[in-house]
Amino acid sequence: MRLRFIYIVSYFTFTLISSSMVAQNLVHNGGFEDFVECPIKMSNLNRDAEFWSAPTLGTTDYFNECSKTKLGIPVNFKGKQEAYEGNGYAGLYLYAPKDYREYIQVPLSETLKKGHRYKLSLSLSLSEKSDGAVMDIGAIFSEHPLSIHTKRQLSNAVLSSESTKTTHAKQFSATGFYDDKKEWMRVSLDIVAKGFESILVLGNFKSNGGTHYLDFEKASTTTEGYSYYYLDDISLEYLGPDYKANQSYVLNHVNFDFDRFELEPKAKQSLKDVYKYLKKNPNLKVSISGHTDDLGSEQYNDVLSSQRAKTVAKYLMQLGLQKGRITYAGYGNKVPLDSTLSDKARRKNRRVEFVMTEFVDDE
Repeated sequence: MRLRFIYIVSYFTFTLISSSMVAQNLVHNGGFEDFVECPIKMSNLNRDAEFWSAPTLGTTDYFNECSKTKLGIPVNFKGKQEAYEGNGYAGLYLYAPKDYREYIQVPLSETLKKGHRYKLSLSLSLSEKSDGAVMDIGAIFSEHPLSIHTKRQLSNAVLSSESTKTTHAKQFSATGFYDDKKEWMRVSLDIVAKGFESILVLGNFKSNGGTHYLDFEKASTTTEGYSYYYLDDISLEYLGPDYKANQSYVLNHVNFDFDRFELEPKAKQSLKDVYKYLKKNPNLKVSISGHTDDLGSEQYNDVLSSQRAKTVAKYLMQLGLQKGRITYAGYGNKVPLDSTLSDKARRKNRRVEFVMTEFVDDE
């Protein structure tokens, strides 16, 4: 019995550690598993799917395995397709006559951080009854949910006329047309956040004339066809800060207590972000500078600031960064961020900064 208890505790601990290593998806109900009502009516995503809604008059659909109507899975009114995972997915037109469009929007679990990078991914499959395929699907982010009285495409001009802030549409990178009617296609794009993004909107933001469209029928050049897609497994994952070469950054949360140079847990997480970025960019090296407040002698502050810079450099090396890619130095209280003599200013000045630069070939 004791051995079994130890095994259960160990397994539970391992599960918690493994779960914490999985990147958090900032999209609510990204797999369309959660629903308010099992779908029985077409164009009813606003009421059926938890968190998701249509930002325009376009009538996006919700499909689920529980439905016994034309909105079931795998067989439905647009063809046959199993879910990418789970039991549900959404369906919408990315191309239709007279620039008719359908979109889908969802609130994020947190507002995105300014200057930080994120990866947006989704799976899509072309419905069997589509007349053609496109290679244009994009995303925008907005500060508040959209409610726009139109059935046509959401162009940048339309979005800029709204009272809520939105980003410009960014396209998923495509190597060809999204023309697979049997298998799911996985696409992704990276963004750098502006700091207000709370809502994700997906769809084709181009007009018919601007959309890359592949007509399967080729029977007529005067009529416009339809491209209807299923969407599933939508995720937005945090990648870390977006650092630029030759620019100075203050390390987040690396503000030391008075007369101390130990790293706090939040500081270690910030340094892990720096390490991950340097690992992905082997052409960069990092220079670290330590700083103190105005209390204490100049000689003492020089030593203390050097200790702070050394602590950061040592932790980056412990994470795996090569010693040859790190330099560090202390500057005491000679370069304050805030010269006012307040406790808040002094805490701000007890910091570590870094600059990333490219390796220069001396030969």
